[in-house]
Amino acid sequence: MAEGDYVLTFALDDGREVAASFTNINDRDGCDISLDMYRVNLGPITPEVWERIVDKFNGALLG
Repeated sequence: MAEGDYVLTFALDDGREVAASFTNINDRDGCDISLDMYRVNLGPITPEVWERIVDKFNGALLG
């Protein structure tokens, strides 16, 4: 992870903690908001949903 990267940690609905790194704070915040909106409107956050939304916001999966 490079200096100045922004990290988002998130709990999937199966209880696992995941993390992603973003070079732009707006991408990190947009990803966080989108995940919460998805959970409220469409259902649980699965690993596949997590990966798809992180990719949409140009994030890099950690771990």
